[in-house]
Amino acid sequence: MPEKVIELSHISVFFNQDGQTLKAVNDVSLDVEKGDIYGVVGYSGAGKSTLVRVINLLQRPTAGKVVVNGETLFEKTDQSTAIIEAKKLRPKRREIGMIFQHFNLLDEKTVIQNVEFALKHRKLKEKQITAKAQELLELVGLGDRGQAYPAQLSGGQQQRVAIARALANDPEILISDEATSALDPKNTVQILELLKRLNRELNLTVVLITHEMDAVKRIANKVAVMSEGQIVERGTLLDIFTNAQFPLTKKLVGTESDSQKAMAILKNDHAFDNQADQSILHLTYRGSSISEPVTTKLYEDFSVETSIVYGNVDVLRDTPVGTLFVIMTGAKNGRQQAIQYLKAHDVTVTEVGLEAVKND
Repeated sequence: MPEKVIELSHISVFFNQDGQTLKAVNDVSLDVEKGDIYGVVGYSGAGKSTLVRVINLLQRPTAGKVVVNGETLFEKTDQSTAIIEAKKLRPKRREIGMIFQHFNLLDEKTVIQNVEFALKHRKLKEKQITAKAQELLELVGLGDRGQAYPAQLSGGQQQRVAIARALANDPEILISDEATSALDPKNTVQILELLKRLNRELNLTVVLITHEMDAVKRIANKVAVMSEGQIVERGTLLDIFTNAQFPLTKKLVGTESDSQKAMAILKNDHAFDNQADQSILHLTYRGSSISEPVTTKLYEDFSVETSIVYGNVDVLRDTPVGTLFVIMTGAKNGRQQAIQYLKAHDVTVTEVGLEAVKND
């Protein structure tokens, strides 16, 4: 059974604002397993950052239970409150590295001094501290920039320094709170690829907070979608992107956009004029099935014609995923057999009702 490294149970965080109660996080539970890259996604104000700051008690919950690596850090019910002692919390926090949108580097210190600063509390000699800092800079690809100052680095390089500093205490968990939001697309990709490599090489559990779905689909294996302080949908990356249920999730992953484009084309498509013999299908291919020409066999085997209305291919953490909206024409029995054939070849098939076309 996978090991849970983070267990958040019924977490609420309420603030009093102008005499009113603001429910930043409202009764949220979330488990993160060892080795996960868990994406928590949602628009600004959804409660993402507040929720993850609960993990190391930078934000104390109003209610709920926080367990990290099997140890209860906080538990509050209507009857009682229990919180880990301050002297025990400090070392526990060192098990959790954090990187942010703003790099928070010390401008007056060199790159290597910035990393060394995070090592000062450890019982190491100066030479050991310098060697450890250099090792971390090598790890993030900045082994030759130790004597540079932050102002001499690009935004992506500064974020690499921040990552090296966050790894100084050999944490088991790394929280990335909108860490790529201030970066250009090229640097964003590089930082995400670095996080994925660290996850793999160090067996580092990563919690990725972002409003950018592209970041999630590039490296996450699990996703939780937040809205108005609550998790509205969660699942594996593939499930969320190929079978989103909540309207916000569909909008974030692009399903809504694909559907709208397909429906707009269908409304003006004169090929769709005999509903008795036709079905509108939304096909989703995953992994290896995307390269198999399954639709080309449908006419030969089941006497149905398949016209592609709209198509798109995406890559989710190195796994290709394709979506097609098609018009399938033929006898009802043949269409049913064709649909079963597609499903047997790992294609998700959703029939789109005629009303969807009329109402779009």
